[in-house]
Amino acid sequence: MKTKNLFGILMLFLFTFTFMCCNKEEDGFSKEEIQQMLFDLKGTYHGSVQIAYYQGSNIQELQNATAVSRDSLKFNISLLPLSELISDETIAERLREIGEVSVMAGYEFLQWDSGVIHFVLHPKDVNISDEHDMFDDIRIVFSMNYGGDAMTYMNSMSFNMSPLELWVNGKKYDDFPRLVYHFEGEYE
Repeated sequence: MKTKNLFGILMLFLFTFTFMCCNKEEDGFSKEEIQQMLFDLKGTYHGSVQIAYYQGSNIQELQNATAVSRDSLKFNISLLPLSELISDETIAERLREIGEVSVMAGYEFLQWDSGVIHFVLHPKDVNISDEHDMFDDIRIVFSMNYGGDAMTYMNSMSFNMSPLELWVNGKKYDDFPRLVYHFEGEYE
């Protein structure tokens, strides 16, 4: 009976030790690994952007797009495709006047293997206000569910970014179309 209890305690200890070892790998990357990935991603990427409906057909493709990667990602998105899909003409006209906005997004690294870095992007809201109060304040909220891949051995990056909500003067615009901006580019 004592042998059976000792064996049970030993097995419980081994299972606990194994579980703890597995969890250690899920804690994420070390500071050094994150710094190396940020270094590997560093650059200005030139390419194109395909704009499509969320789970739908393509709307248009824009050439000469750029994304700049440093400690975070900076990406310029055109508001013209959004302005064409908004029924409120005043808001649509304001988006056309603005033209494009810069989006800053932090990286969350998921996996790093054989020269490929997989990541999720955490874009900051874009706030557009007029210092002369002639136009409405606009805030664009982005989805946190998108990311991309960088193939460092090919000097290329691709990612998706999606505006999720549009707020005008503190009120959420209800008929906001869900679009996805898909960037593909390379750096020299």
